[in-house]
Amino acid sequence: MSREMQESAQSITVVIPTYNRKASLKVTLDGLARQKYSLQDVEVIVVSDGSTDGTDAFLEEYAGGAPYTLRVITQANQGPAQARNAGVWAAKGEIIVFIDDDVEPVDDFLASHMAHHKSDDKIVVIGPMSPDPARRGVEPAWIAWEHAMLQKQYFNLTTGVWKQAWANHFYTGNASLRREHIVAVGGFDVEFKRQEDVELAHRMRRTQGVNFVFDPKADVIHRPHRSFASWLNVATSYGQCDVIRAREGRVSWIVVKNSYTNRNRTTRMMARLMMNAPFLAAPIRALLVAVAVGLYRAGVTKVAMAMLSMVYNVRYLESARTEMGAEQMSRLLFGPGDLPVAPVVKG
Repeated sequence: MSREMQESAQSITVVIPTYNRKASLKVTLDGLARQKYSLQDVEVIVVSDGSTDGTDAFLEEYAGGAPYTLRVITQANQGPAQARNAGVWAAKGEIIVFIDDDVEPVDDFLASHMAHHKSDDKIVVIGPMSPDPARRGVEPAWIAWEHAMLQKQYFNLTTGVWKQAWANHFYTGNASLRREHIVAVGGFDVEFKRQEDVELAHRMRRTQGVNFVFDPKADVIHRPHRSFASWLNVATSYGQCDVIRAREGRVSWIVVKNSYTNRNRTTRMMARLMMNAPFLAAPIRALLVAVAVGLYRAGVTKVAMAMLSMVYNVRYLESARTEMGAEQMSRLLFGPGDLPVAPVVKG
């Protein structure tokens, strides 16, 4: 199902994958309708990835009154990497803008992104995903933790602590680049259920020579709805994906090792305990989270965030150990030297 746009090439295609988020998707689309940018030059492609909540019917109706060209792709649920690929392959714009279905772009969002692409064909623009002030103190503790970690990154990028943005900062919740660079590397790797955006960015950097820039003006308001189990699964997926990437030579094993050595003593002790005695992991984690949530509700935010960081980092290490095996994990963390990589590097 699609509403076809005019034949002339468009300058921008906004790609939005969605799954059962009809209400928040409307906020996203309404935000795009308010852009201080020529909307006749914009197409928006929404990829409905197996939605069952009435999203498809809503989009068909919304397309009739949208001030931009709205095209809809419906498919069986295949995950965000494949959904974004479908949007990219169908796109007619030279510039691809990625956003998620739980964000609201500010009015200057598109103009801020496009200002960079006018002068640099190799640029990849990364924008912030800012918390909604109205939800501060109300959203779950783990969502507040996500926002806090992102805000720390943005502070480092805007104050010079980090000299420049890099591939590791490429999140498809808010980013833009020329379509040709994605096509040249074959799109997102659908084998990755997490970090598919970061993995793509590293391939484009390596083979296309793209550069990354962070623009705080290209902002979106992020209102995530994530259960604790879903939040913890992010750490699980990241631990697994980093081991796979290191094994294939896409990144150094130091990425996994640093996830242990760069943590504080308490986190390292907790990680060793929970990796060596897996039967204790679930009850210890449940206790830590319960205390962290209680502290967050009581306004003791700093300590609550530190405890959630411990939970997240330990879960990452548990997952990495499961993917690697106990012997190799021990060798990496506590033994000399590095681990071997596969003989062939993808991309």
